[in-house]
Amino acid sequence: MRRPWPDDVRAEFEALASKRARLVYELCVGTGQRIGDVVKMKWEHFSDEGFDFTQGKTDKPLWIPLTDRLKTHLEGIARTDGTVVTDAKGRSVSYRIVAEEMRAIKKKMKHEKASYYKTHGLRKNATIELYLAGCDDEMVKAVTGHSGVEMLKKYGGPIRQRELAKRAQEARKQMERSKSET
Repeated sequence: MRRPWPDDVRAEFEALASKRARLVYELCVGTGQRIGDVVKMKWEHFSDEGFDFTQGKTDKPLWIPLTDRLKTHLEGIARTDGTVVTDAKGRSVSYRIVAEEMRAIKKKMKHEKASYYKTHGLRKNATIELYLAGCDDEMVKAVTGHSGVEMLKKYGGPIRQRELAKRAQEARKQMERSKSET
């Protein structure tokens, strides 16, 4: 099962990751996209403001603004004419090579369950971060490219429900206060 990565696993991975694995990690979290799309991202689709591309699985065109964290990370990466994720010679790399590299780093980690967390789980982390930032379902879908609420329920889990309930009850409190003031 693909699960979001806990903070301690993320911190250890960030500390141990190779430059390329860290780039993949930052792209997965920063864009909320699948690893298959991340390895196909091209520099020509990036601007200072966002990333413009078409998802591979859904064939859905998306434009995703860059987070400050991702923008800062990308500033330290040499730009080539091709893909963002490359080998040492600037050539594109396959999903398989990147997935193996991510697994190898997790094997080096001290966290006993590090290998339990799959790269796809970072997409869940991105979804959860969007809910925690106050985004509604439509806003989350605009970033992740999910087409329906059912997948958001799966990816956002109890955090999605809790954040939506908080906002709903806050709106209700505001309504009650407005009524009592009149």
